[in-house]
Amino acid sequence: MKTAELEDLKRDTSQLDAFVNGHESIHLMAGGYAVALLTPLPKPRPVEKVQWPDFAAQQRAIFGDRVLPAGTIQQLMDEERGEH
Repeated sequence: MKTAELEDLKRDTSQLDAFVNGHESIHLMAGGYAVALLTPLPKPRPVEKVQWPDFAAQQRAIFGDRVLPAGTIQQLMDEERGEH
């Protein structure tokens, strides 16, 4: 891993640009001690487009054009609960 003195980078920032473009990590040194670790960001992954299923088409395939009469759902729920 490369090292760079903070004082040197203040005077010549082109060194930092060379490190970053080379995709290298750098220990930043101050007074002979490592004070920071500078690492390049990972390259972003391409976004994959999600293909959602056509739920409406599946519903039509299963049930066709049938429509329940009004109150049918409530009647079924009442029967399930034992309420008549």
